[in-house]
Amino acid sequence: MNNLDEIAEFNSSPDLIEKLYQYGIQKNYDAGSVILNENAHIRSIPIVMSGILRVIKTEDDGREILLYYIKSGESCIMSFLGGMHHETSKVKAEVEEAAEILFLPIDKVSLLKNRYRLTAKRIGCDMCK
Repeated sequence: MNNLDEIAEFNSSPDLIEKLYQYGIQKNYDAGSVILNENAHIRSIPIVMSGILRVIKTEDDGREILLYYIKSGESCIMSFLGGMHHETSKVKAEVEEAAEILFLPIDKVSLLKNRYRLTAKRIGCDMCK
């Protein structure tokens, strides 16, 4: 999936899709790339266009715990909530399978949230479905 109009949560609103492309920044990543580290400031919400991300939490003893995967057409609930509350990341997001990601800046999420009733569920947070 490389187009937002293929994502069910967006395909009913061509205007929203246009705004996401207008405000978002598309980037490609190879497997193994880290797109967000724990304790980093959350400046954008990732929407996975293709590929797979894994979300990991590191325990105090250094063990990494896999929390969930983010697949094509989905986003990250931890980034959405942390970004909306201006918090730092509690997790690390790493590319499992080469990925194309659309990053929506937090200030634009706030702008679109009210206009389009943008919610975590609407942007494809798998845990919210």
